[in-house]
Amino acid sequence: MSDRMNLRLLIFLAIAGAGFPLLAADVDVTLQAAKRAAEIASPAPPIPRDAFLVKATVRDIVMSPDGRWLSYRRDSGQRLELWLRRIADGMDHRVLPDSEGTDVRWSGDGARLWLPDAHGLGVYDLASMTGRRVFRFDEARRQAFWMVDSKAVDSAVLREKVAANGEWLYRYLAVDANGEVRTIHESRQALKDVLLDSTGKVRYAAGNDGVAFDTVLWRFNEDETQELMRCPLPQQCMPVAFDGDSVWALAHNGEDLMSLQRLDAKSSDWQTLHSDPRGIADAVSLLMQPDGRDWFAMAYRPDRVEWHGHTEIARTTLSELQARLPGANLDLAASNDGTRWLVRARRADWPYDRHFLFDVAARTLSSLFEEGRRSALATELLAEAIPVHWRGKDGMALHGFAYLPKGLPLETTPVIAVIHGGPFNQSLGEADPGTQLLVNRGYIVFEPNFRASTGYGVNYVTATRGDFGKHGVLDDILTGLDHLIANGIGDARQQAVAGHSFGGYASLLAITHHPDRFVFAVPSAAPVDMAWTMADIAVEGGSALSADGPPMEVLFPGYGVPFGERDWHDRMHRESPLAHAATRHTPVYLWAGAKDDRVTVESLVRYFAESNVDFKPTLLIDPDAGHSPRERLNLEALVWLMEAAADLHFGGGVTPPSPELKTFLEKNLRVGETDLLD
Repeated sequence: MSDRMNLRLLIFLAIAGAGFPLLAADVDVTLQAAKRAAEIASPAPPIPRDAFLVKATVRDIVMSPDGRWLSYRRDSGQRLELWLRRIADGMDHRVLPDSEGTDVRWSGDGARLWLPDAHGLGVYDLASMTGRRVFRFDEARRQAFWMVDSKAVDSAVLREKVAANGEWLYRYLAVDANGEVRTIHESRQALKDVLLDSTGKVRYAAGNDGVAFDTVLWRFNEDETQELMRCPLPQQCMPVAFDGDSVWALAHNGEDLMSLQRLDAKSSDWQTLHSDPRGIADAVSLLMQPDGRDWFAMAYRPDRVEWHGHTEIARTTLSELQARLPGANLDLAASNDGTRWLVRARRADWPYDRHFLFDVAARTLSSLFEEGRRSALATELLAEAIPVHWRGKDGMALHGFAYLPKGLPLETTPVIAVIHGGPFNQSLGEADPGTQLLVNRGYIVFEPNFRASTGYGVNYVTATRGDFGKHGVLDDILTGLDHLIANGIGDARQQAVAGHSFGGYASLLAITHHPDRFVFAVPSAAPVDMAWTMADIAVEGGSALSADGPPMEVLFPGYGVPFGERDWHDRMHRESPLAHAATRHTPVYLWAGAKDDRVTVESLVRYFAESNVDFKPTLLIDPDAGHSPRERLNLEALVWLMEAAADLHFGGGVTPPSPELKTFLEKNLRVGETDLLD
C-alpha cells in the first residue's frame, strides 16, 4: 500500500472511530492518524531549493463562455506569450508574442477577448483572428479597466475618477469593439460589483455608501434607484446573478456567515437559499443553472473547498468529480449551455494546479496541458495539508493546517509556525514553495488561521477586538502549537516562527513576549510597532489601503479594532517588538523591501539599530523589492534566508547559493550575530 493510501486509510479510520482506543479530550484523532501515516512513510530525499521556485510554463488557463476555446499563457523562456486553443481539434493560435502586464477577459458569448493593459484596452476577434487597440486611457482622468459582464457581450467597462466640486466623481464607461464609449453610471463613492443587462444598462450594483462605508446593494430601474440590502463593515454583500426582477446575492445581510440569498420581485424579504452545512465558513463560489433561473451549486471552504449541489444531478456530478480528484480544492467554470466544465484542481502536495475538461454528458474528465504543467517535484515527495482544529484560551474554535515531514519521529521534530499576513487574510492549505521546502528539510510547518482571519464569518474576523499585542492573536498561535505538541507533533524545545507582513509582526511578538519558547524567528516586511505602522498608512496611504475604500479610521473600527482610542495605541506601543528590542535575545533574521510603501525599510533599520548589542539581528534589505519580492532572484533570496536560518538552528540542510545569489546576498545582507553565508 502506498504512503498516500496509508495516510488516507488512517484518517478515515480516525474519523469513523474504528481501530483506535478511547482518547483523552486533548487528543485529536485526525492528527494522530496523520502522524502515524507520516512516520511510517518513506523519507523524502533533499530537493534543491530552486526546484521549488520553478513556475509552470503554461499558465492562466480560461475556457471561453461558449465552451469552444481555451485561452492560456505560455512561458517561452524569454516572453510570456498569449495563446488560444480550439477545444474541438486542439488547434493552437498565438494571440500576443508578449502578454506581460496584459489582462485577458472573455466576452460573455466567447466571440472576443478583451485585452486591457496599463495603457488602454485592446480587443481580439475570434471570427477574424485579429486584434487591435480600441481605447487609450487618459491618465488625468485616472481611467482604468474595471470589468466584463457576461450578459453585456458587446462591451467592456472602464472606470474613471475625476474631481468635481471638491469631491471625487466615479464614472463608469462602456466601450464596444469599435471604441465607441458611453457613460453607464456615475456615483460619489466607488462601486464594487455590478450586473448589466444585455443592452449594457446597470441593473444591480453594490458599492460603498456613507461615511461608514457600508456596502449597499441597489436595484436600478428606469428612473429609480432602490436600496435592497445594507451590509456594515466587515459584512459583505454582492449581487451575482439576476433573472427578470429576481436577484441572487452572496451576502452576510446581518448574519455571521456569508450565504446565498435571493430576493424575488413578489417579496420584499431576502430568502436564504443555502449556507455552509457545517456552520463554519463563508460562501466562496456559486454556479448558476445554464438558463440562469436558479442556482446549481455552492462552495464553501471550512477546511478544503466543499461543493453542494442544488439538484440531484448537481449532487451526483459534484460527488463524482470530487471522488476522481480526492482531497483537491475544485474551482469550476461551466460553458453557457452547461455541457462542458473547466475544472481547476489544487492541492498542497501538487506543485502546480491541474486543469481538466469535464464533458457532462459523456462523464469524461480530460487532462489539459500536462507537458506545460509538469513539475520535477513528484507528489509523493511533498506534504499534504492536514486540517487542524483547536480551542483558544477562551474556548473559541480555531482552524489551521499542519504539514508533516515523512519518515521522522515527529515528537522530536522541529516545528515552525508560518503566520499569514493581513491580519485580515487566510491560509488556504494549498501549494506553497516555501512551506514545502521547509517540510522537505525535515521540519513540521504549522499555518494557523487565528482569530481575525477571513473566511470564517463576521464573528471570527472581529474576535480579536484589536488585541494584536502580547495576547489575542498571539495566544491563538501559541495554543495551536500547544495542540500539535500535545498530540506528539513537534518538539517543544525546537519551535520557531516566521511570517510576512502581519505574519512577520506576529513572529516578532512571539519572540518578544515568549523569548525562551522559540529558537529563532524569520520576519519579513514586518511592522515593528503595529500602531505606528497603521497610523503611518492612515496618513500616507499606499498599497495597503484601497484608494476608494474605507480610510484606516473607518476600516479598523469596522473590524472591531479601536484604532481611534488613545489607550489602544499606548498598549500597542508598550507591547510592540520595538519597545523591547534592547532586551531581545532570540536570534532574528529580518527581510525588508527598500521600496516598501506599507512597512518602511527605515522602521526595520531602526529595530536593527535598537536591538540588544549582544544579539544583533541579521537584516537582508532587498533594494528592488516593495512589500514583497517579485522577481525570481529576489524571491529566492528571501526563501534562502528562511532555509539558512532553519539549517543553522535545526540542522535540516541548505542548498548553497548560486554565484548570482551569493553576490546579491553579499551586497545586501547586514550580518548580525551569525553570518549565514559562512
